[in-house]
Amino acid sequence: MSKHQPFDSFDGVAHAGGVQSAPAMLTAKETQALLWSFQGKTSWEIARIQNCSEATINFHFSNIRRKFAVTSRSAALLKAIESGVITVAKTGTRGAHEPD
Repeated sequence: MSKHQPFDSFDGVAHAGGVQSAPAMLTAKETQALLWSFQGKTSWEIARIQNCSEATINFHFSNIRRKFAVTSRSAALLKAIESGVITVAKTGTRGAHEPD
């Protein structure tokens, strides 16, 4: 019998109906980094926006992944949205770059 479990990038993220613990306590900079990441910004771009180094942003994401007990930035974003740490505003049905 194999002891290996299948890789799941969302491992540790509560699924529908799953038990959720208290939301992680993120710093203001960690929350801002998550919000910018949700907007599609890279670590380099977030560093320029927040006037810090790219290493600092990567350190924030390392802390975020540890606090949410996940292994990827995408899983951390999903967990933050599911737990209410960040909220996503509903937009219209058309994208911003779609022609009229």
